[in-house]
Amino acid sequence: MNRHLLPSRIRPLVVALSLTAAAALSACGTSDDTVTCGTGSAAGEVQQGLPSSLNVGVANNIAMAAPLTDLDGLDVDAIEIGTASTPEELRTNFIAGRYDVAAMPINIAANLCAQGIDLELVGTVSGNIVYLMGPEGTSLDDLRGKTVHIPFRNDIIDLVTQQVLGSAGMTFEGPDADVRLEYHPTPLDIATGLTSGSMEYAVLPEHLATVVAGATGDIVKAQSMQDLWNEQTGATALPFAGFVMRGEITRQYPDLVDALQTNLLGSVIGVVSDPTTGAVEIADVVPIPADVVGKVLPGLRPTYLPAAEGRADTELLYRSLLDSVPDSIGGELPADGFYAGS
Repeated sequence: MNRHLLPSRIRPLVVALSLTAAAALSACGTSDDTVTCGTGSAAGEVQQGLPSSLNVGVANNIAMAAPLTDLDGLDVDAIEIGTASTPEELRTNFIAGRYDVAAMPINIAANLCAQGIDLELVGTVSGNIVYLMGPEGTSLDDLRGKTVHIPFRNDIIDLVTQQVLGSAGMTFEGPDADVRLEYHPTPLDIATGLTSGSMEYAVLPEHLATVVAGATGDIVKAQSMQDLWNEQTGATALPFAGFVMRGEITRQYPDLVDALQTNLLGSVIGVVSDPTTGAVEIADVVPIPADVVGKVLPGLRPTYLPAAEGRADTELLYRSLLDSVPDSIGGELPADGFYAGS
């Protein structure tokens, strides 16, 4: 696995802010040449057991890294974990086959499927991954007439924010919108604005949300976006991210999906049950200091569900996006073959 070493002299706040700049990923484009995901033929003969090697890609995100903390326990001889520093890097590496498995925002998984990229959704990651930031006691109604700062236009954070505001009956487009959404190229810009006092409301992912809340007494993690989504839709979870696997691998090694799902689930359970050790293990997967991870984990409560078990909540989000921003998932709902193990 990768080992990430950070100079101890770097102040935790600066490290945390800088490392999160590329944590969220933007949506992909679409293509007219589409095929149904997960329905192709195996690349070579179907094999018993597991492959001898596996390349895994992940964004610099604690929740996405939590399921990857015990990959050494998977019966695969060589496993390499790579962290993507930009959306294009992760997307390109997966499409090119450099990643066999990748953790990515859930809308991108559907979008790649709609483009005809051969993949299957192995499982989904939920939790208090993204927060509405503002003064103590901030509610959605307090946002009327205000500006809310968002990282990465059309990223899953932006898309979920739009869904939550829309479900609450609040407009966010046009000159007379109830809420003005202002976009920034990185979460770092927003974190800096919140800590300096030049911004009042924002939507931020962890671990930045915890870092900002700890750096100023004026801005807090007012509400979890997952809680807001669940309250409005009746969902049990908001699957921000998904683990996808190249389709030819799932067909060539049919035992791999179950083995990987068991491993990912067990890893998350281990991290949640022993957060002190889990923080160190997560910091070994992504370049985020263990002390920062340790502060985030108690409130993050990451969960992992195999794709078939989490399908209802995943499709609830996909249907909402299809109704309002169809291009964000490629203009269609993924077919049955998209959900591995279904």
